[in-house]
Amino acid sequence: MDFEDTPEEADFRAEVRAWLAKTAPAFSGGVGGLMRSVRSPEELAKAKQWQAQKAEARYAKIMWPKEYGGMDGTPIQNVIYAQEEAKYDVPNGPFVIGLGMCIPTVIAHGSEADRARYVEPALHGREIWCQLFSEPAAGSDLA
Repeated sequence: MDFEDTPEEADFRAEVRAWLAKTAPAFSGGVGGLMRSVRSPEELAKAKQWQAQKAEARYAKIMWPKEYGGMDGTPIQNVIYAQEEAKYDVPNGPFVIGLGMCIPTVIAHGSEADRARYVEPALHGREIWCQLFSEPAAGSDLA
């Protein structure tokens, strides 16, 4: 298997690196990205600001259709972006559920009104979604 970037992928990686270098806060050590907790209102404000910047640059959800704020990108472009972003101190955790599960479901199965109402605010970090587990009369194995 060849794991080297194609020329097009190398160009995309260079574009991402340049954007992150001028936009993202430098990595300060510890845990970052998806695993980084947001522990204060100030950190949440920074996370929302970062999400908005990514959305404006169309890096927030690379594989989404352009009409919903993505760039119609490839899975490899998505991986390249994640690899490069992991080198910076950016919090993505608050948006994982909404942008990873909920909003794709709205895009696939929601009405046009639903998509107009929910996609853009979530993509730009103005709304954060969560997942609720409920097992009435059965207890919970999620604790």
